Amino acid sequence: MYIREIKKKNKGFEKEFIYHRLVHSYRTKEGPRQKTILNMGKLDIPRKQWKILANRIEMILKGQQILFPAPDKIWALAHHYANIIKRNTLSACIEESKEEKLQQIDINNITTHDAKTIGAEYVGLTAYKALELNKLLKSLGFSDKQSHIACLLIVSKLIHPGSERQIRHFITEESGITELLGIDLKISNNALYRISDLLIEHKEQIENHIRQKLKDLFSLKETIIFYDLTNTYFEGSGGNAKRGRSKDKRNDRPLITLGLVLDEDGFVKGSRVFPGNISEPKTLLEAIKIITKRGKYAPLPFLRPTIVLDAGIATKDNLEALKRQGLYYIVISRQGPDEKVLKEENIEIKEGITANLYQQDNEYFILCKSKAKLQKEQAIISRARKAMEKELEKIKAGLSKKGGIKNYQRIAERIGRLRERYKRVSSGYRIEIKKQEAKAVDIVWEFDESNLGKPYDGSYYLRTNRVDLSAERIWSIYVMLTRVEDAFRSLKSELGFRPVHPFVSVLSYHLLSYIQYLLKRSGINHRWGTILSYLRTHQVVTTTLPKKDGCLLIRGCTVPTLKQREIYRALGLSDSPLKQRIAEVSL
Repeated sequence: MYIREIKKKNKGFEKEFIYHRLVHSYRTKEGPRQKTILNMGKLDIPRKQWKILANRIEMILKGQQILFPAPDKIWALAHHYANIIKRNTLSACIEESKEEKLQQIDINNITTHDAKTIGAEYVGLTAYKALELNKLLKSLGFSDKQSHIACLLIVSKLIHPGSERQIRHFITEESGITELLGIDLKISNNALYRISDLLIEHKEQIENHIRQKLKDLFSLKETIIFYDLTNTYFEGSGGNAKRGRSKDKRNDRPLITLGLVLDEDGFVKGSRVFPGNISEPKTLLEAIKIITKRGKYAPLPFLRPTIVLDAGIATKDNLEALKRQGLYYIVISRQGPDEKVLKEENIEIKEGITANLYQQDNEYFILCKSKAKLQKEQAIISRARKAMEKELEKIKAGLSKKGGIKNYQRIAERIGRLRERYKRVSSGYRIEIKKQEAKAVDIVWEFDESNLGKPYDGSYYLRTNRVDLSAERIWSIYVMLTRVEDAFRSLKSELGFRPVHPFVSVLSYHLLSYIQYLLKRSGINHRWGTILSYLRTHQVVTTTLPKKDGCLLIRGCTVPTLKQREIYRALGLSDSPLKQRIAEVSL
């Protein structure tokens, strides 16, 4: 092998272009011949090192041992170009070779390299194809390249949540997803940003398509609808990013708020991004637009769904809005009925939970009492009381210490800050500061739980206009609201939900919902993080078998583990994501 320099000028231009080729020289009956092995681009190494580089490439391809060291740069370039030759050779080999042929190889120099993860990508692409998103994007005017990049972005976000920069690195360096798609794309960070923006432009059409496709695939009933919100902090500024109360305890950063509408099976019916400082009750009107025929949203195919809300959204005005739309609702209520008309009492909902059922006009109020909730609330109150009284003891002890704070005004301020810190229990304390002139001389306090403003007795009210249902059924529907919380948990922890493009995370969650629904039907109830850990070890690798006059290349998948096979079976997949390819490099 040797390196040939090519100089070229375009007609009408004075500029000279220089590039290099790796050439293999061999003898035939007609005389010596040369064959171009690789177009190398323009080399930036001295001419005297060209032969060293060519020799190192040939040694790597033949699997020969290196006896004499070469400069690090030459060694790195040799491996780079040798890998390109191997990939190009394998790419030209479309199908698995079925020819039976004996080959003599050097078993001492067999190498395995170019390993890429393939298991999670296989599963994610299966969900993507099942939802026919590629077909949809093309109908929306996406080019083939844009459709491929969108697929790479959404599936990679499912597997490797992170920024566009991190996802690009995952696609190009770690993942075999492009092999599964059968494409060879150069992707930039900007290309991923542009595709994210393009997906958001078609948000409503994409969500309507997914909603209908999932309904057709799984015959979803869609009779129970859940609505809730979460927020997440923003790394930059702009858009809907506003200061507000962070559920992640990140009040130092601006926030955005995400509202999700889900059905009883955990599938997202619609999503909406709000400013981070929006009042939660105000967002329900947008949710109603998603559920009903109003606005730009396509209607959900319900006759009269039941909307399930938590206490933060279930205000009096919002309940009136639901009634005007003719919608059923089940909500947790901060207050009981004005006039208690007992319909049933001491209903055994489940072990540890009892209820009394009251009716007021066309509504039911269910007073639920939970032993577990009582224990939890009492533990919270007990911890808060101990912490607050410990601080009070410190302040009191300082009154009798030399150098301690004794000024009445400053003591009052310290106690005021304590009340602010321990809001949950501070209203139950009556604290008296005794003073002489301007100095505090003693602090006494007593606690009365009845002054806390709400009973911490494990009780709560459910309110509904579904008077056709039993108390047990109403309670069982309400506790399904935890599915929205599960969705938010998955978005934040497993899918890395963060601005600037939250809609991409929501699309990845659609794939996750599809996968988990099928897995649960087969009795696999692991969290997505656990599934990923099982699939991560399934890889596609290249094995190089050195020969006297070159090498054999085998590109194929590792044998799946029992756990991986179990997951593939549940999704209706074969054990091997890719067919094995065998190619030969002759030198």
